[in-house]
Amino acid sequence: MLDRDWLKALTTLDTATNNILGRYKFDKERSSVLSRFDYNDAFEMGNVARRLAKEIFANKPVVIDISLANGHGLFRCVTFTGSSLDNDYWVERKRRTAMRFGCSSFFMGLKLRDAKKSPEDKYFLDSKDYAFHGGAVPIFIDSCEFPIACLTISGLKHYEDHWLAVQTVNEYLANSNEKDLALD
Repeated sequence: MLDRDWLKALTTLDTATNNILGRYKFDKERSSVLSRFDYNDAFEMGNVARRLAKEIFANKPVVIDISLANGHGLFRCVTFTGSSLDNDYWVERKRRTAMRFGCSSFFMGLKLRDAKKSPEDKYFLDSKDYAFHGGAVPIFIDSCEFPIACLTISGLKHYEDHWLAVQTVNEYLANSNEKDLALD
């Protein structure tokens, strides 16, 4: 299980270092690979995210989005009243970041912080179009090196958005592996 307190600590440090980036389990993002991913999987994964959000972040408006690499939406919901159009913009900006770089928007935010540069200076990207904050996690399948979809969370603190996204993928993976192993 990903430690929320550790994620929070990363966001409050005065100086991000290569050591901190090294401790972040970037490889875990790449190792959370699904055997397949279709519309039904997106619906099931989205429901896992919704359930976790309602259990752990009760009474908070969490926007959950699962979209393909081309932007086509497969799942979308809000868990509680209070979200706004701003959340939709955050979802889109975080998703663009994760899909462009093939890793979580949280990890990219840590890299940017370590470089002590703006997105414009480091990557020539406009902050209006890309968000380097936690919440977007790319979805990989076995037969493909690049992400085919993205799970994006918005509405919480950005490290909590990231935590919820990672927990969702991990729980979905565990459940789908159990289904694959079930002997009927």
